[in-house]
Formats: sequence, structure tokens, C-alpha cells
Amino acid sequence: MDIFQVHHPQLGVVAAKVMKNEQFDSHEWDVSGKLCRDSTYTCPFIIRNILAKQFDTMTVLILEYCNIGV
Repeated sequence: MDIFQVHHPQLGVVAAKVMKNEQFDSHEWDVSGKLCRDSTYTCPFIIRNILAKQFDTMTVLILEYCNIGV
């Protein structure tokens, strides 16, 4: 699994997490989507999942970019 800082034409600077399809957990993705949509669960310490795209062997997740200065 690798994470890259990328520029998305509509979203600006985001993080792209690239992983093998076997590592992608669709249940985890569904739960995170519900948490992002319900404002009662809003937390500044949870990185927001934005998009997901599955290819033949790999999945790319577009996430909110967070730089902690490391």
C-alpha cells in the first residue's frame, strides 16, 4: 500500500492511497461514508474518504490530504 500527494482537477490537493484489491474493505468504506454524511459524527481527527476506483488488480482511494509536518 502506498500513499501519494496528488492534485485532482476538481478537488485540489488530495491524498491517493493505492492498494491491492484484496486489501480494500468495502464495509469499512461504507461505514466511513456514513460517518462523513452524518454531522453528529464529524471529527477533525478523522480523514475524510472522498472517492474510490477499483481497477483490475489495484484500488485507488482519494482521501482528504493531511500534512502533519513529518
